[in-house]
Amino acid sequence: MLTLDARVQVTCTETDQVAPATIVRIQGNRVDVVLDQGGGDIIISMVMQKPGLYVGSRSGLEFTMRT
Repeated sequence: MLTLDARVQVTCTETDQVAPATIVRIQGNRVDVVLDQGGGDIIISMVMQKPGLYVGSRSGLEFTMRT
């Protein structure tokens, strides 16, 4: 179950890089996460595609999160 301030792993599908992120908003089947690295507040809005799989995009890159 997802909760606010939970730590999750976000994977970039193009580069296969995994980055830590924190859940900052939960609204229906949408979750917003902020990347914990990079020094800036990079927020990715992710939408549930099927139970346990969220997909979002930012700056032309696709990201996934599994719960």
